Amino acid sequence: MKRLTIVVALAIALPASAQYLHLNRVYATGGKSLTTRFGQSDMQGFDIEYAHAFSPRMEIGFTFAPMSLKQPKILYGDVYGGGDESLLAMSSSMFARYIFNADSQRVRPYVELSTGPMWSQKRVPASTSHFNFISQAGAGVTLFPDRRIAMILGWRFSHISNAGYAPRNPGLNVNSIVIGAQLRR
Repeated sequence: MKRLTIVVALAIALPASAQYLHLNRVYATGGKSLTTRFGQSDMQGFDIEYAHAFSPRMEIGFTFAPMSLKQPKILYGDVYGGGDESLLAMSSSMFARYIFNADSQRVRPYVELSTGPMWSQKRVPASTSHFNFISQAGAGVTLFPDRRIAMILGWRFSHISNAGYAPRNPGLNVNSIVIGAQLRR
């Protein structure tokens, strides 16, 4: 837990001084996968995002996300004692976000896509690999976006898999709720 705190502090501090990144966001995410014959996975995360607006409607940037997962220990008939296991993971993703109704001062809907590498302390899904890729698609709204601190509410679909470089590549699909804040300089 101490390492996770240090990494989060560094992720916030290092890019915060970059002049070209004008929008910073933090999110709390939480979601579950569909239930399979092996069980269901839970994922909670804390996303730290740095963005640059190329136009009033388009942003790109990167996200750093420490996360906690709980997943079934059994996959492909491999038995690791049954039940669930908890683990920590970290990802870093590039993203693009399209903003609808960019002139509104109350509500700005958006859609987003992101992808990047993810490393976990245990194999995700069980008996596959420590290194994966996380690809996400989402939609949401930014409430009162022109204020110094704006609220963000949304939904995000995440797909985690090793892209076929390991012998097994089942993937993990998670639907999450996103609650966050946008901080303007």
